[in-house]
Amino acid sequence: MIRYFISDLHLSDKRPDLIRAFVQMTEEFIQRQEETELYILGDFYEAWIGDDFQADWNTQVENALATLSQSGIALYFLHGNRDFLIGSAWLDRVGATLIHEQTLLPLNNTSVLLTHGDEYCLEDTEYQAFRKTVRSTAWQEQILSLPLEQRLALAAQLRNDSKSMAAEKSISIMDVTESAVGDSLNLLHCKTVIHGHTHRPEVHKVHDYLRCVLGDWDEFIWLARIEGDIYTQRKASVTEFIQNGLNGLKEAHRERLL
Repeated sequence: MIRYFISDLHLSDKRPDLIRAFVQMTEEFIQRQEETELYILGDFYEAWIGDDFQADWNTQVENALATLSQSGIALYFLHGNRDFLIGSAWLDRVGATLIHEQTLLPLNNTSVLLTHGDEYCLEDTEYQAFRKTVRSTAWQEQILSLPLEQRLALAAQLRNDSKSMAAEKSISIMDVTESAVGDSLNLLHCKTVIHGHTHRPEVHKVHDYLRCVLGDWDEFIWLARIEGDIYTQRKASVTEFIQNGLNGLKEAHRERLL
């Protein structure tokens, strides 16, 4: 069994190159005919305004996912801070199973904690207040009741606000609070966490646990995997990946799971 992990693709009509790369990736997964699971750990889209949203650029994305799941590859999705409005209709269309924040993935000899990661950015109190609001059922129901045009305008406003706030904050404030990560792992008796959100791909050895940070798709395509008890993360430029596919990915991180 090979388990793949991606996050922070931020797919949109503004990045047809990333859409092409993702569709190509799914096609290669199918061609390899390996026993495979794919975990999408949030921010798959740049913004998601509701499952009733339909666009030509997204049709090919959903078709690629549906073909992937129909081929027998198990597909799992976890909400991020950009796509928390993805609901059951989208999951049904693509054949994905929803997993929740801080899901424990059991493996042969250990387990891994899966999450998007934004809940750990505790020093960014402004963001945490925003997160609490938009993750509430009442707020989401209110937004989803609005016409599509208003939701599109709201999504654009939230993206602009997010960029403005990020420009005024230090990188350290927007990174995770290590003690919060450690508390989660200790509570669940787990030694490894995989998350995205921070756009700072790395494998951190902190005290007696591993924090594996997934890369965001922008200049590079990032793909992490677990096979046996080994975690690896590979990357390639978007151009290299489109030219060479999975074979063009070069190893950036490798670590034995704890």
